[in-house]
Amino acid sequence: MRAFRYAVLWASICCLFVGLWLEVGAVRGELHHGVHRREMFQKKTPLLSEAMLPKPVPGAAKQFAAVLVWHDIVPKTKQVWFDTTLSTFRRQLELIHRGGFHVITLRQLYDHLTKGTPLPPKPIALTFDDNNQGIYYYAFPLLRRYGYPATLFVHTGYVGVTTDKRHNTWDMLRTMVQSGLIDVQSLTQSHPENILLLSDKQIVKELVNSRRSIELHLGIPVYAFVYPCDKHDLRVAEDVYRTGYKIAFTEDRGNACASPNLYLVHRYAAILCFDQALSDVAHAWH
Repeated sequence: MRAFRYAVLWASICCLFVGLWLEVGAVRGELHHGVHRREMFQKKTPLLSEAMLPKPVPGAAKQFAAVLVWHDIVPKTKQVWFDTTLSTFRRQLELIHRGGFHVITLRQLYDHLTKGTPLPPKPIALTFDDNNQGIYYYAFPLLRRYGYPATLFVHTGYVGVTTDKRHNTWDMLRTMVQSGLIDVQSLTQSHPENILLLSDKQIVKELVNSRRSIELHLGIPVYAFVYPCDKHDLRVAEDVYRTGYKIAFTEDRGNACASPNLYLVHRYAAILCFDQALSDVAHAWH
């Protein structure tokens, strides 16, 4: 009888240990899966894949268009290597004129990429980054003389501010826009040196605040974007897409009409590739 009682007691103790072991295991499993779930939610699930970013319409690449970008236009002495002197800029516009190129707006380019709207022969679009005052004082008068439209990409947090360069004020920008030749689009709010290091929340803030400032001060729609310092990747391109921009530009030279998608549209840096851009367009339309 005593042996039976010992056996029952031993079995009870074993059951108790097994139950405790199973409970601890379950708790550990829940904790593990909870951490795993949190990690999944903390990771950004991509909205798109690169293949899903909107692309130019079929057939757009049959035409060749070059988008050129300048930064500052200076009277004589360069402050940084990518400045363009006034004499060089004047010569470049004359080459565009004598070469029979047609200067188009970015809106014309966008319509071609999204609707297949035909472009005029030998099309070239002119853009400027960084909103330096040399654009207002030196480039703008020449653009008016030739009747050439251009787009300025502006970092709105520095409008009217002097850093190592003097930047156009809202009044200067408004004067250029009212000429009917100049459009103003977004280069973020603060021109981060490396936008890739920002969180998605910070990137969205840069994009949204920039667009709101331009629309508030100038009363024009903002649909185009340029990546500061030409830093870009798929994540940033997705943020640009999700915040409502319709097109975005890089400084990767090539046919804008043959860009991989609407958020990585090719541009030629005029300081390095002006002659090549004109040659590429002329050859394609020969």
